[in-house]
Amino acid sequence: MTAISDDVDLADEVDDEAVPDRRARLRGWGQRARRWAAVVAAAAILAGALVEGWLLLQQHRGDVAARQALDAARSYAVTLTTADPATIDHQITEIIDNSTGEFHDRYTKHSAELRGMLLANKVTTRGKVVDSAVKSATPQQVTVLLFVKQTFTSAALPERPDGQPADPPPDVTSMTMTMQKINDRWLVSNVVPAEQQG
Repeated sequence: MTAISDDVDLADEVDDEAVPDRRARLRGWGQRARRWAAVVAAAAILAGALVEGWLLLQQHRGDVAARQALDAARSYAVTLTTADPATIDHQITEIIDNSTGEFHDRYTKHSAELRGMLLANKVTTRGKVVDSAVKSATPQQVTVLLFVKQTFTSAALPERPDGQPADPPPDVTSMTMTMQKINDRWLVSNVVPAEQQG
């Protein structure tokens, strides 16, 4: 029976030695798992910060684009709604030079006819933007809503009893203007007057 007893004692010794090794391995695995969890958490935080930073940058670019395009649209609206026989050629050139696409082509095509009509009737108009807002904006395209007060005088209008031309009252009209950023310049690609908006 001594042989069996020795075998049992030997098995007890093996089990007693295996327990600390298993604990050490589990402890080592737990430490590695915590390290990996910390690395994954740090990577997730970094990724979140990068995404948030990118979104903020895009928002900033959109805000900058909106401000720049709104300023350009306001200036363009004044040029578009102002006409003076003494400076009409300069105004037409400004309108064409600051536009693009289909609007540019349309205005260029009809500018000689418009010029002739304004000069023949000695029409003078003055435009002033009274309100404006950005409807939508991306870094490359901005749509703006503008309200423009316009006054008119013309030698072709009938005279009042005092001999002065019967100028129509000032008119406030709205228009939607689409601005495109081309070569770092904001150009008008479309103008839709209120009566054509649907």
